[in-house]
Amino acid sequence: MKVLSYQDTPYSGDINRNLETIARTAKGARYFDVDVLVFPELFVTGYNIDQLIPVLAEPVTGNIITTIRRISQQFEISIIIGFPEKDQTDIFNSAVAVDATGCIVGHHRKVYLFGDKEKEIFKPGERFDSFELNGCTCGMTICYDIEFPESVRALARQEVKVVFNPTANMLPYVEVPKTLARARALENSVSVVYANLSGEENGLEYTGLSAIIGPDGLDLARAGKGPATIMADITPEQLTVPG
Repeated sequence: MKVLSYQDTPYSGDINRNLETIARTAKGARYFDVDVLVFPELFVTGYNIDQLIPVLAEPVTGNIITTIRRISQQFEISIIIGFPEKDQTDIFNSAVAVDATGCIVGHHRKVYLFGDKEKEIFKPGERFDSFELNGCTCGMTICYDIEFPESVRALARQEVKVVFNPTANMLPYVEVPKTLARARALENSVSVVYANLSGEENGLEYTGLSAIIGPDGLDLARAGKGPATIMADITPEQLTVPG
């Protein structure tokens, strides 16, 4: 399974331009035979947009995810994407996994909300679920979720081999992508795909440092601080840690 993790700054509050970025990236990724394309937390709307989130939030059946499903199907590529989800009166910080046929195969709502701002806007999710993608048992966490050992452990108990983690990690927390994401991979013998934002958004500076990490805790690919796309093959051999 060849994975591409996308790192850049979203267009704050501009869903259409961000969807255009996703489509353009998906088109380009097909030239490299990428199987799974992973975008950061809330990439479709932007992360640091405060009270715009409830205005832009949509249900899973809304235009945002319908468009993502169409892009996946058009370019025959799986996409992991973060978006603000509206469910009746509740708003969740969510991510979905869409396979190459355009079907939603995974859905996660962020369990551990970060800071007062997130807790004012979002309702927390309640569980970590596994799903099948490209012949592999996978799971999702979102940003702060991965800082808690229990999150990835819950997925490992479901025999998950790859954990996708869309994130919006900001300064000064550089040790999260460098240390904690690696630790979650190593202690659970899983691969972790850490897709972070970069640049500055409305006064918030992101750390970048997106990574694709093997189950031995070592980087298969690592971005720097600026815009980047990183790729790595996650093979059956890499998913098996001796001993």
